[in-house]
Amino acid sequence: MTFSRRDEILNSGRAANQKMRTREALINAALELARNGHSPSIAEVAEAAKVSTATAYRYFPNPQSLWSDMATRQAGFTGGFPDLLNDLPEDVEERIERVVRECCAFQFADEVVWRGVLRATLDRWFGQVDVPEAERVPVRGVTRLEMARVALSPLRGTLSAERFERLVNAVVLVFGVEALVSTRDTSGLDPEAATETMCWAARALVRAAIAESEA
Repeated sequence: MTFSRRDEILNSGRAANQKMRTREALINAALELARNGHSPSIAEVAEAAKVSTATAYRYFPNPQSLWSDMATRQAGFTGGFPDLLNDLPEDVEERIERVVRECCAFQFADEVVWRGVLRATLDRWFGQVDVPEAERVPVRGVTRLEMARVALSPLRGTLSAERFERLVNAVVLVFGVEALVSTRDTSGLDPEAATETMCWAARALVRAAIAESEA
C-alpha cells in the first residue's frame, strides 16, 4: 500500500469518527435540554453542543429528525431489537407482557423525551396535511409493531393470518408513548399503575383473540 493511499484511509477513518462524535454530542445536548423541560430548537442544541448551527443542520435538518434519533438512542434500538426479544418465554401472554414492561421501563425513565418524540411526529403529520396521502413520508417507524409481532408469533399456528394481524394491531394500541400519555394524563395513573394497566390490557387482548378463534 502506498503512503498516500494509507494516509487517505487513515484520514477517512478520522473523519468518520469525528462525525460520530459530533452526532453524539448533539444528541447528548438535546437530551440534557429535554430532561430540563425544554423543547430545544436545532440552534439551541448546536449552542449547547458547542458546534455551529450550520453543522447541526447537516446532521439534523429538522427537530423531528433529532427527536427520532434521541428516541432511538434511549430505546437502545441502534443495533436492532432489544436483547429481550431473543430470550422470550414460551407462554404468549408472558411474552407480550415482558415486551410491554420493557417499553414502559425505558419510556417512563425518559418521559419528557418520549413526549417530545410524540410531538415531533404530530408536527411531521401536520406538515404533510396538504400532501396527497400516497406521497406522504411516514411519520412513525414500525419498531413497536415488530416487537408485538415477534412477541405474539407463537399464535401464528393458532390464529388465522387475518386474526393474527388484527391482534398485533390491537396490542400496539395499549403500549407505547400514546398509551403513556393516555394512562398518565387521562387516567391520572403513576408510572407503576400505568405499566400494570398496559400489561393487563395486552394480556386481555391475547386471551380474547384466542377465545374468539376457538369459538
